[in-house]
Amino acid sequence: MQNIHPLFVHFPIALTLSALLFEVLYWLFKRDAFDTTSTNLIVIAALAAIAALITGSLAGDSVPHPASVSHLIDLHGDLEGTGGSIAIAAALWTLVMKNRYRLVRLALFVLAAGIIGFGASYGGRMVYEHGIGTALVTSKTVNAPPAANPVKKDAASPR
Repeated sequence: MQNIHPLFVHFPIALTLSALLFEVLYWLFKRDAFDTTSTNLIVIAALAAIAALITGSLAGDSVPHPASVSHLIDLHGDLEGTGGSIAIAAALWTLVMKNRYRLVRLALFVLAAGIIGFGASYGGRMVYEHGIGTALVTSKTVNAPPAANPVKKDAASPR
């Protein structure tokens, strides 16, 4: 199965951070439009997190990767699972509690955005530092013996 996780990952990140921005704007200016926007964004972020978590779970089980990167995949999954769960809790809290206990709502938004953002940095490392999920890493390259470096540097060489 093709890895479709990259199609979904950016939405919970951007939407959760945007929800937090509008929540802070609501706290600063007490405008109903900011409240409505933050509510809508956190609900959509929670739905996006569900999609990202499902596709991420499938990708983690199917995308070829060297054993040396397994810890990054696990850490990324744990962080995003936690952050996504908090985003879902924030959306439910927001819908059920409305404007009661608004400080709890803000705290949930901060936690969700912070953990999702931090977990995303591990996803970026997997792709940009290790090539996971790209054509650079396939089951053939994961299982191949390490390539010898055919170019040996001369001791007299300035490089």
